[in-house]
Amino acid sequence: MHSASGQISGNATVVSDYRYRGMSLSQGNPEGQLSVAYDNSANWYAGGLVSGVRLDDFNTEQFIAYGGYTTSLFSGLSLDGGISNTTFRQASDYNYNEAYIGLTSNSFNTRLYYSPSYFYQNARTVYGELNVPYAITDNVQLLSHLGLLHHLTDNASTEVDLSTRYDYRIGLDARVSDWNFQIALVGLQKKSNAYEQYDDRHLHTWLLSATYSF
Repeated sequence: MHSASGQISGNATVVSDYRYRGMSLSQGNPEGQLSVAYDNSANWYAGGLVSGVRLDDFNTEQFIAYGGYTTSLFSGLSLDGGISNTTFRQASDYNYNEAYIGLTSNSFNTRLYYSPSYFYQNARTVYGELNVPYAITDNVQLLSHLGLLHHLTDNASTEVDLSTRYDYRIGLDARVSDWNFQIALVGLQKKSNAYEQYDDRHLHTWLLSATYSF
C-alpha cells in the first residue's frame, strides 16, 4: 500500500510456537500475530507487531513498536539504526527497550542490540544476530539465523543466571502468491537457571508458520 509520502505494508501470521530469540513465549502453543511497517523516501521507517503470548501461566499480548533510519553505503550495503519498545499487557515486569544498529546486503543482514534492562532480568544486555538467506528457486529460500545474548550486568547483582547463551534457526521459506510458508528447526543453548521454565524437549524444536502479506 502506497501513501503520498511512503509505503505501508502488513502481515498476518499463524505460528505453531512463538519463539523469540530461541525462547518460547507461548509455552509451545500456536499463536496469531499481526505486524505493520512504514517506510518513506527520506529513509525513515517505523512499524509494530502484536502477538499472543503466555507468561507465568496466563495469556496476554506482546506489543513491539520500533522506528529508525537507514542509509546506503556502497556495493548494495546499507546501514540502519533505531530504537524499539516491547511491552506486555498485565506483565509490566517483562517490558524493555532496545537501541540497535545493523548492516544489510543482498546476501545477509546483521544487527547489534543494547538494552539497559532486558526482559524481566533487570540486566543490561547486548544481543547480536546474523541472518543469511539463500535462494534455491525464485520462490523458495533457505533461511539461517544465529543469535548471541550477552549480559553486561554482574551476576552478583541479580537473582538469575546471566550466562551468555546462543540461539539458532534454520529452515525453508516458500512463497505462493501473497502467502509465505515456513518450516524451521529452532534451538536455544543448554538449559540454565535463567530459563528454568524450559525442559529439555523445549530447547530444540520444529516450527511451522503461515504468513499472509497485504
